[in-house]
Amino acid sequence: MSRLRVLVFMGGYSTEHDVSVTSGTGVIRAMDRTKYNIHPVLIQKDGTWIWSSRELSPYQKDNFSENYFYSLEGPSARQEKNPALSELPSADIAFLALHGKWGEDGHVQALLENWGIPYTGCGLLASALAMDKVLCKAAYLSVGIDTPPYRVLFRDDFSGDKLVDAADALGFPLVIKDPVGGSSIGMGIAKDLDEAGQIVNNLFKNSNRLLCEKFIQGQEASCGYIEGVETPLPPTEMRMTTREYFDFEAKYNGECREVTPAEFPEELTKGIQQLSKKAHLAIGGAGYSRTDVRIDADGKLWALETNTLPGMTPTSILPAEAAAVGIDYTHLIDLIIDTSLKIER
Repeated sequence: MSRLRVLVFMGGYSTEHDVSVTSGTGVIRAMDRTKYNIHPVLIQKDGTWIWSSRELSPYQKDNFSENYFYSLEGPSARQEKNPALSELPSADIAFLALHGKWGEDGHVQALLENWGIPYTGCGLLASALAMDKVLCKAAYLSVGIDTPPYRVLFRDDFSGDKLVDAADALGFPLVIKDPVGGSSIGMGIAKDLDEAGQIVNNLFKNSNRLLCEKFIQGQEASCGYIEGVETPLPPTEMRMTTREYFDFEAKYNGECREVTPAEFPEELTKGIQQLSKKAHLAIGGAGYSRTDVRIDADGKLWALETNTLPGMTPTSILPAEAAAVGIDYTHLIDLIIDTSLKIER
């Protein structure tokens, strides 16, 4: 049986570049080389793409790291700024281990569709919709999914009075975030008006608009959904250890304990699983996604956001949830590729 030719995209232009490289590295090391002809593609922050026309050797695959790209030499090595995809090795599918702006917001998806290259995960419209948390909330509300109340502030006509109005309507703590940020980067949680003003002024340096959201006191969880998998994935509970909120530090610096499967009552677990699927469908998702939720003191579920390209390191939430239902990391990669090849774009 011939092997599938797979381009594995990682890196990207966003603040999630390093997280993406970690995801891509994990995917490549776990891929079954008897099934796939693997070609990694690194997108650097300055727009330079690095790849090789030669497939990874067994040693390179098993010991893959970012250093691979900087050791490339000879006629097979390529390095170009914003190349046409026709310059890349021909492929049966692109595995997207990208996160954040440009990689997860529909840009790469549109590029791949233009060149007729199948890819993993949600399509360009669902990706763009989910990436914009304001539009994502509108999609949730259109199908009856509860999401925390919110207000939107615009830099062009911002005034202190508008922040006061938002705080009066939503209360404190007040979540303030760049609506197209990711990995909890570009956000803050204010306990009073002075702190809210500082966060807004800081975030407006890099964003034209900000999302102010009511903070839902309670527990936080996340749950993946994979099309075609009969057994629903179990949710993961985020338990804070040294931090009060689930932010970037908690997410990536070990200051949060991720419990998979979450130790929730059966009814709550089923509710989160149903919400994850409903959110996936609400944005027009395809293949797989992961939705973050808050659970208030009354057990009510509030959808925060849907990730169309969730983290794919061996210890990321989606792989951990898959493992809990008997889908190991290598099998999960196979499943994502097989499911994505069946999607009609």
